[in-house]
Amino acid sequence: MKVNLQELAHALSQSDMHQGYIDIASGKVIIMQDDLGEEELLNHVFDIEDDWEHYIPLPNAVDSEEHNLMESFANAQKDEVKARLLEVLQQTGAQLKFRQQIKRLLLKAAWDSFKQEYFVSVARDYCEENALEYEEEKC
Repeated sequence: MKVNLQELAHALSQSDMHQGYIDIASGKVIIMQDDLGEEELLNHVFDIEDDWEHYIPLPNAVDSEEHNLMESFANAQKDEVKARLLEVLQQTGAQLKFRQQIKRLLLKAAWDSFKQEYFVSVARDYCEENALEYEEEKC
């Protein structure tokens, strides 16, 4: 089975808060959500432990690259906006201040699109590194 690249990108975008896995037999992306009941969560964990060779854990793709991603987005903007975003990235609490500037500058849609493209690229690389077949949804 093929891994759905958009589902994998979505899981990777949440990888700082939720552990995820790929079931290599089915291509299914599994995200351990907070809203799972304790019994349901344990069942997932036991299923994975019992058959661990059929699951690949997802890396935390957010924490390691979030600042670089914000910086790349800032550098892709026009002069004044670029300067403003790069300035807040040098301050204490940079990530929160960056998000606030994104809202003030009405760039949320552009930022979300930029992040989505990034995580699709990470998902594609991850599949290729792990010899997983994947499919991309056509827009």
